[in-house]
Amino acid sequence: MAVLFWVCLSVIGYVYLGYPLLMWLLATWRGRERSFVSTEWPTVSLIIAARNEEGVLAAKLDNATNLDYPADKLEIIVASDGSTDRTDAIARDFEGRGVRLLRGEGWQGKTAVQNAAVAAAAGEIVVFSDANAIYQPDALKRLVARFADPSVGCVEGRRADFVSASSTTGRAEVVYRDWESRVKAWESQVRSCVGASGPIYAVRRSLYVPLDPAMISDFMEPLLIMCRHGRRQVFEPAAVSSEAVLPELRDEFRRKVRIMTRCLNSLRMAPEVLDPRRSGWFAMQVISHRLLRWMVPLFAIGAFAANLFLLDRAFYRGVFLAQVLFAAAAAAGIVLDRWRIGPAFVRFPYAFCVANLASLVAVGNCLLGRNVVTWQPQRA
Repeated sequence: MAVLFWVCLSVIGYVYLGYPLLMWLLATWRGRERSFVSTEWPTVSLIIAARNEEGVLAAKLDNATNLDYPADKLEIIVASDGSTDRTDAIARDFEGRGVRLLRGEGWQGKTAVQNAAVAAAAGEIVVFSDANAIYQPDALKRLVARFADPSVGCVEGRRADFVSASSTTGRAEVVYRDWESRVKAWESQVRSCVGASGPIYAVRRSLYVPLDPAMISDFMEPLLIMCRHGRRQVFEPAAVSSEAVLPELRDEFRRKVRIMTRCLNSLRMAPEVLDPRRSGWFAMQVISHRLLRWMVPLFAIGAFAANLFLLDRAFYRGVFLAQVLFAAAAAAGIVLDRWRIGPAFVRFPYAFCVANLASLVAVGNCLLGRNVVTWQPQRA
């Protein structure tokens, strides 16, 4: 039981502390990435996947058509996934400003309509965005400039998302995303990031890997470009996208379950990504940064169960008490969050536990063969 306890605890410590520390040390040792200068701007296709996005699409297209990028080298494609509201009509309203509507019939899912949009795109660089993601004016230039490095196959921008001051859930999510950005910056210096963020990432169209519609595109596309083409994913913090974070924990919980379920199923469909014999060090990055993190609840349960058999020793009684106190703080957070009372930090154990519960549900979905291919977007 002591061995089981320390193995589980060590894995958890490695996920949250060891791997980020390793990336920071390697990034510090390697120093800054070599800079490349573009001699001219390549053609770009900005693809916006949309399913019933009438509430946000007009603002997104107004933002997209006013980006600081040569107009003759930018095409904007709205890939409508069988929308049943005014999404298509709004896209057509912007046709005079260079927007093209590509409608997919039925409800195929985001990955399927992105595959179709890339096949119809003309740009050398394809940029993927969400309908509620608002870019800073120079975001496209910041993304595209990184492709002057021939080793780069994918570039991810930074999410500078915003949240209501009263939403502890949202603030916890923003803290998490900021930390993820820091880790990705280190990974980028070391070799390659591990999966992109849906609102703002770009790939070379010549390297695009058509994905099974059941896969999650923003996570798997960069991984497969790295594994099959040997081109890395880099992080560009100066390319900024912003959107509102979901303020309610139940909505954020459902979003996390959906994303992690799709990610786990996607990895099962592309086993080469996790095979060090085929992907080398990059496979270890994927395992460390993603797979083990989603497995943390299993290791936490293992550590707790083992701890119960070790209560005859003072040290383990202390550890058990710490776990009970943390669980009590999380339980208290349910009440505090519902009534919006107390300082934010006392509700973070609750948000942390809910995030890991989402991981546990996602693991269960994957083991049971369940996946999420289509869904109705949730907007703050």
